[in-house]
Amino acid sequence: MLELKPEDWLLAIDIGGTTVKYAYWQNRQLAGKGRFETPETWTALLLALLKLKQEAPHPIMGVAISLPGSVDTVAGKITGTSAVEYLNGFEIKATLKEAFDVPVTIQNDANCAALAEAWLGNAAGTTSSVLMIIGTGIGGSIVQDGHIWTGHDQFGGEFGYMVMTGQDDTLSELASPVKMANRYNRLTGSPQPVDAHVVFDRSAKGDEVARQCLDEMYHWLSVAAYNLIVSVNPDRLLLGGGISSREDVLFHVKQRVSDLLHRHGAAAIETEIMSCQFQNDANLVGAVYQFLTEVPATAIKDEKGSKK
Repeated sequence: MLELKPEDWLLAIDIGGTTVKYAYWQNRQLAGKGRFETPETWTALLLALLKLKQEAPHPIMGVAISLPGSVDTVAGKITGTSAVEYLNGFEIKATLKEAFDVPVTIQNDANCAALAEAWLGNAAGTTSSVLMIIGTGIGGSIVQDGHIWTGHDQFGGEFGYMVMTGQDDTLSELASPVKMANRYNRLTGSPQPVDAHVVFDRSAKGDEVARQCLDEMYHWLSVAAYNLIVSVNPDRLLLGGGISSREDVLFHVKQRVSDLLHRHGAAAIETEIMSCQFQNDANLVGAVYQFLTEVPATAIKDEKGSKK
């Protein structure tokens, strides 16, 4: 793994379907964290990312990027589909390397979260782990003996595509907090749509429609977690994404998975369910790990442009 000096800074970026998060990695920690709405075009996104380099408090030695979709880290592009359609199919890694003039790495967002947890988080020391990343869609990753299982087409861990009902509803459609909030807005006919955080708050205050929408989301998250546990049988299953920091989400999923295991004769399985330690920062930390394990020291320039 590449060892950075205390004065070396990396720019870590997590591009999501709704939000772009960023931070600067320095002295083994994230600093200067921020976010902005995901731009609607590649040109607008590129300009926004280059601005982050320009505004950095210290010269940037490299850029570590987390992306949605089927990321091919060797070819340097998204080979399938993603939550940000304009990122699909072109050589984004080479394009960004030329634009930033520093080494650039890319990795799938769920894989980044898995790498973060296996490196420094709640999957450290385990032989196998599965992550369910709950966001705009449902992503995921499988880690075995410290390595990401990517699958033949870089599609391993894309749990959100799993068909869950006889009507072909996918896990992302049924269990995403964004989709859950959309269902609430449709059912209530609210003139001003609310997001998932408001639905949680209204449920706690006795809103029956909000409670029903959350109950459905918990159900499908738990069914998916159960299916992954009985098929992969990992040491630990971690929940990540924005809502994973909520204790009520972890409580409901653990309780419902336990009920499913008992009802279907699999109660002896001892997979532990936990939240990701890094929660909203997991993708950024994992992107850094991808950079440190992929980029050789000879590729890093010092402030004067010479190779280290």
